[in-house]
Amino acid sequence: MLVIRKTSNPYTLRDFLENDYPELLEAAESMCVVLTDLQNAIVELLPLSKRLLPSDVKQLAHIEKQANLMVYICHHSLFAFADKVYTILNKQCTALAEALNSNRQADEAVAVADLEKTLQSLTNIPFDKLLDNSAACLLKFVVFKDYLQTRLDFNVIPIFNDTGKIQAHWTFRDIIGQITGNGLDERLLKDFINAPFPNAPTIGKVVDDETLKRMY
Repeated sequence: MLVIRKTSNPYTLRDFLENDYPELLEAAESMCVVLTDLQNAIVELLPLSKRLLPSDVKQLAHIEKQANLMVYICHHSLFAFADKVYTILNKQCTALAEALNSNRQADEAVAVADLEKTLQSLTNIPFDKLLDNSAACLLKFVVFKDYLQTRLDFNVIPIFNDTGKIQAHWTFRDIIGQITGNGLDERLLKDFINAPFPNAPTIGKVVDDETLKRMY
């Protein structure tokens, strides 16, 4: 990969990336824009898709109600996936910037390889089509997410006990395992009906670019 090094001195973690790896920084920040757009779209869709949910487990006997629940599960899952992708990018960009700041060349090489692999993997995921035909997309997403990391898993929604406290989480792999083994059942329906809506994107900056790391 061609590295263009600027002559200006870096001061923050972001400056280190912009100075030594501007193409990787641009790709990571562009992906954060894509993730934010996806989450913004889902924030708008979730209240609409919840209205179509079956009100009780008996309604799950109807194909249309099953599809509606699949759509709702997909919307929550995609929001959580976007957050997981951002977490990975943030961690890898920060690791690279800190290696540059400390002049640790071996760590820099590993961090560059990790970030390049992640960014390349993300090009295989059709983010612009993930919300098309959401019921079918939930099952396709099982394949898409593993482009990023084999057997990737992440929390999707919290599970509340009778007192309203969070006692566990549904992870994506748990959800797919439940659907595969038991179908769309009362447990899934209840927990997703009770799940709170995210009300804003969770995507931040690829690194903490406000923290001063080096003085000249």
